[in-house]
Amino acid sequence: MSEFAEAEAGIRQLYARYADAVWRKDAQAFGACFAKDGQWRIAGMVLQGRAAISEAIARILAGANRVLMTFQTPILDLEDGSRASARVYVTEQCSWADGRSNLNIGRYYDRIIAQDGQWRFDWRLFQALYTGPA
Repeated sequence: MSEFAEAEAGIRQLYARYADAVWRKDAQAFGACFAKDGQWRIAGMVLQGRAAISEAIARILAGANRVLMTFQTPILDLEDGSRASARVYVTEQCSWADGRSNLNIGRYYDRIIAQDGQWRFDWRLFQALYTGPA
């Protein structure tokens, strides 16, 4: 398998683990998708490190029944065998505990690294493109 194909398969698994952690509301599994010192930039927040990221997603998901994330195929630039950058589109179907529901469409800009035998997000920036009814 080529270096690119191997990296792409691992990075797709990263996106799958991320979406699965959100669906299951598993803040620790979500945090494990990030590098030890990873950064997540979302909704005006800049969260640094797994602990801060795990705590933030736990607060966010506490108000949710379920959030289903569907990632499109990421556009990857492999820098070497252990670093990549990506751009990926995502749709989120949200059901909130207070009875509301909404659809989010957005784009993530990612820097991804291989760490401890897995691909992990080193830096993520979420850009909302649409939020509202389906």
